[in-house]
Amino acid sequence: MPWKRVLQTVVSLFLFLGLLGSAPWLMNWLNQPIARVEVHAGFEHLSREQVEQKLHPLIQERFFALELQEMRQVLLDMPWVKDASVRRHWPDSVQVSLEEQQPVARWGSHHLISNEGEVFAPENIAAFSLMPVLDGPEESAAEVMQQYLAISQLLRPMGLKLKTLKRSESGSWRFTVGHVEVNIGRDRKMERLQRFVRLYHARLESRWKQVRRVDLRYLNGASVAWNGTLLTEGAK
Repeated sequence: MPWKRVLQTVVSLFLFLGLLGSAPWLMNWLNQPIARVEVHAGFEHLSREQVEQKLHPLIQERFFALELQEMRQVLLDMPWVKDASVRRHWPDSVQVSLEEQQPVARWGSHHLISNEGEVFAPENIAAFSLMPVLDGPEESAAEVMQQYLAISQLLRPMGLKLKTLKRSESGSWRFTVGHVEVNIGRDRKMERLQRFVRLYHARLESRWKQVRRVDLRYLNGASVAWNGTLLTEGAK
């Protein structure tokens, strides 16, 4: 009957007006201020306080007004942060997940380098003074790290550890093992490293403390400097 349709229309209209009138209150209830920041990280080199301090100016907005991408970028700008994700968690919190850089060596005098060849610069690297020192042109960091890992693996069975590794602008390589400097030049690096291993076992191991420098930039041999004398050893 017509009166039923009229009643349905009137009820629907009242419901719509009620919902419309409560919209500001509902939105204000949904869009709450941020009350909590949850940070998930290993906290090996970072602290929760450092992260919260960086994010504090950006969490003054309400829930739906947060600039998540800006927050993520602020975190990525922190030297110890390798990767970051930021999410809202209704009704009033932000969840942050961080992956920290894992330093393997120092890079030059003031930086550190990760096992993926990523160079970063914390404020203070004094705690890492015992780490090996790698160096080279900035764009060669990943290549230097790969070479460091390869040489370290080769030297490990010999009980030797790299102290420094440097790639020059021209692409030439040299490293130090304890007190001994080893020059492998630019070409045939792996061949020359294998030659160094053979030479070490055949001639140098028993007199290692007297060795000062080994130069492998020869076609089939190497020169060894020790006790103030330069000797030339044939390839073995």
